[in-house]
Amino acid sequence: MRSSLQRAGRLPVDAWTLADTDDLFDAGLTSHASVALLVDLEDAIGVEFPDALLRKSTFSSIATIRAALARVQEGRGGLDTSAVAVPGSRR
Repeated sequence: MRSSLQRAGRLPVDAWTLADTDDLFDAGLTSHASVALLVDLEDAIGVEFPDALLRKSTFSSIATIRAALARVQEGRGGLDTSAVAVPGSRR
């Protein structure tokens, strides 16, 4: 995950220094780079994100991406990740 973020996320900071709950958009992730990250993750892991997960909220943190990947790998990709409780978040 962090390797893909480092490679495709085009962040101005080292992806390895970010906490799982840090806001990636606050860290410099752009919408264009989030698409590059999506493609990199799909290629690296061999999964395809369903349309239901192609939202800004899915890519807001490492934790939300990890939760989305878990859902995709379990075959539950259509579920809304905004309902996922992320440690340290206010949800």
